Amino acid sequence: MKTLSPAELAKLEHAFAADPSSDAYKPLAEAYLGMGRFMEAMVVCKKGVKAHPNSPDPRLLLGRVYLQQGKDKKALEEALGALQVQPTDKAALRMVGMLQLKTGELEPGKANLLKAWEADPNDAETLTLMQQYKVEQPKPAAPPPAPAPAPVAAPVAAPVAAPVAAPVAQAPVAQAPVAHPPGVAPPVLTPAANPSSAPVPRRSTPGTPAMRPIPSGTQPGVAGQPRVSSPRRPVIVEEVEDDDDDEVSAKRRTKQNGTSKYITLGLAVALVLSTAGYAWYTSYTKKLNREFKKHLDVATEQLKHDSFDSYKKAVDAADKALEVFPDSTAAHGYLAYAWAIRWGEHGGGDDARRKADEHLKEAKKGGEISSHLYAAEALFKTYGGQGKEALSELEERVKSFDAQGKASSLLYLTLGLAQMNAGDLERSRDSLDKAQGLSPDDPRIYASLGAVYRRLGQDNTAWQKYDFALRYEKDHPESLLGKSLLMIDQDTPSLELYEVAAKMIKKLLEADPPPSPRQLAAAQLARSLLISRVSVAMGTLKPDVQTKLAEVTGVPVDKEKARAQMLKAEQDGFALDKTNPELLLIKGRRLLLEGQVDGAVSAIREAIKMDNTRAQLYVELAKALMAKQGGEKEAAEALTTALKAMGDSPKLVVMLGNAYRRQGKLDDALAQYQRAVKDPKAKNPEARLAMGTIFRERQDWDKAKEQLDKAVQEFIGQPDRAALALTELGRVHVGKGDIAKAEESFQKAIEADGGYGPAYYFYATMLSKDRKQGDKVRMLAQEYLKLEPKGEHAPELQRLASGG
Repeated sequence: MKTLSPAELAKLEHAFAADPSSDAYKPLAEAYLGMGRFMEAMVVCKKGVKAHPNSPDPRLLLGRVYLQQGKDKKALEEALGALQVQPTDKAALRMVGMLQLKTGELEPGKANLLKAWEADPNDAETLTLMQQYKVEQPKPAAPPPAPAPAPVAAPVAAPVAAPVAAPVAQAPVAQAPVAHPPGVAPPVLTPAANPSSAPVPRRSTPGTPAMRPIPSGTQPGVAGQPRVSSPRRPVIVEEVEDDDDDEVSAKRRTKQNGTSKYITLGLAVALVLSTAGYAWYTSYTKKLNREFKKHLDVATEQLKHDSFDSYKKAVDAADKALEVFPDSTAAHGYLAYAWAIRWGEHGGGDDARRKADEHLKEAKKGGEISSHLYAAEALFKTYGGQGKEALSELEERVKSFDAQGKASSLLYLTLGLAQMNAGDLERSRDSLDKAQGLSPDDPRIYASLGAVYRRLGQDNTAWQKYDFALRYEKDHPESLLGKSLLMIDQDTPSLELYEVAAKMIKKLLEADPPPSPRQLAAAQLARSLLISRVSVAMGTLKPDVQTKLAEVTGVPVDKEKARAQMLKAEQDGFALDKTNPELLLIKGRRLLLEGQVDGAVSAIREAIKMDNTRAQLYVELAKALMAKQGGEKEAAEALTTALKAMGDSPKLVVMLGNAYRRQGKLDDALAQYQRAVKDPKAKNPEARLAMGTIFRERQDWDKAKEQLDKAVQEFIGQPDRAALALTELGRVHVGKGDIAKAEESFQKAIEADGGYGPAYYFYATMLSKDRKQGDKVRMLAQEYLKLEPKGEHAPELQRLASGG
């Protein structure tokens, strides 16, 4: 495709957003594909598949997206799906054939390419692939051979008249056997007309000799007369089954024939009944399978919505599936997963915990593979205080699935949540990124990424992830809550941010169906925090702006009324959920922003008493303690205690290093930072940035450069942090006297994040020593002053901007 301009791309995006069920998905997906924006292309294609289930085109386009990423197996799955929709589609046949040949399925691949060729023998793409994979076109069929002449029948001899019977019955003369054509039964011999003649020969029954010769020189006589010698040859006859007279034999034969008929009839009836029974059983089994699949499909769809109401619906659907097949591992796994989330994330209490445990045990009995079972087990242990064990087991599961080529977005998502809980934020982010790549339209994954980036301090990226979640699931509760708290937590939120946050919180509180009691409680605490911040901001605003802000947020201008509303919201939140440490954490943040450090520390300590397995709580406690005058020592003690209990949580280790650094204990700080990166495979750019800065301050240029180079590499995808590391690297080059490399580093810092003020300051001060760079120095100084007019370096840069 030709490269599209931003306006052309925006037009396609608008057309698709206006009507996602139209064919607009196709040009937009192709545009994204041509630009290498695979994630967006996948999302649009999947929407196309959902909107056009009976068309092969969106699946083939999705297959192309996977193919360009080197994911041949997933591409083949989509192409096969297209082929199921339209078995004669030449494009589907061509792609399936090509991918089968590429992945080693030679015979099916050749067959499908030939089918594509037969559908259109002149198709250039098909002919090119056949030439590439050396698939020969079928040769024309040879003409049929001429029919052979019919054989001439041999003349048939005329029948010879039978001799007239003599007074004494002669034994029948043995005749040569007559050959019969294959498949044609020999003629049946009829009994002699004379009832006193010898018994009619019949085939012997099993267990009796087949033939018995009559002694030479004798012949059977008429009944009651002695045998007469005869010079004739011996005649071979079949032995008679019994010695009964003809009348008795006839009766027995009649009885046997009747019995045989009954047996035959019975077998026929049994066969009919068996066939009918098998057909009924097959039909019934198919009906059960369809019903089971229908209920599990509903459960799957509801789980994707990731809301309190959808988890209840998922449980109902999985329960119905369990009624069809009570021992199903899959159904028990779904139920265990849904109940584990309802317990650990929505405050379902002991009943939810018990049900999650019961279904986990039942699912394990089946011994089958189930990603929902493994995810449920990990969540159950994580929320039950066994985070280390859960993390270790889940990591092995994920490796096993990957080794089999069965990477699971659900397991990567759960692994990311467990790592986040343990404070391993870099690995958590990596796991969640993999989950997003495998399932690019899952709001739960995006909301989790928003949470991890928020904890990493990457507010812009966190904002973006929450927006993605809300794009794929309108009014996604966790994303509404996370994004509103992110806006309120800014150092100096704008009036627009206050307004948007207020609307989001109101939407949560008034939602129908409502969020879980735990989510409603958190929304009440978020409302309390919002009122506190808006009330403080009111004192700095003009009366007309105060009135407008009060209208859009619902926060009274009067401070006493505002405080009453704040306390009520907080009380309502704790009344809904008394055992949620997150509420105490939000309260602690509010008190800290109000300058009540001791109250904040107390609230966070209460949160840790409720759940001492969450690394984030200790991080927040350390931040609160370090906000106190001389609180660094107490923060270090709290972090040391936490590390003894939880093990080497990377985030806690870095925080401990920061606490030592604040105390001036640089060697102790370096030891902690080095502890955080002791695993060669581990990513911890924050630790490397801190080490690089300490080495720079000590003028140990080589060590500083080594750590900062690694930090820059590990900060990929985090532009503001990369800008900070590049700025530090520029300062190292300045210290070494390498102005060219320093300039390169400062320029890269500004390219990474044009809003990072210190990069302009250090770049400008370096160039100010060269009189030839006056114009550039003034430009850099002016850019800094636009960004931070009251910043730390503003006075000096005002002088440089004026040419001083």
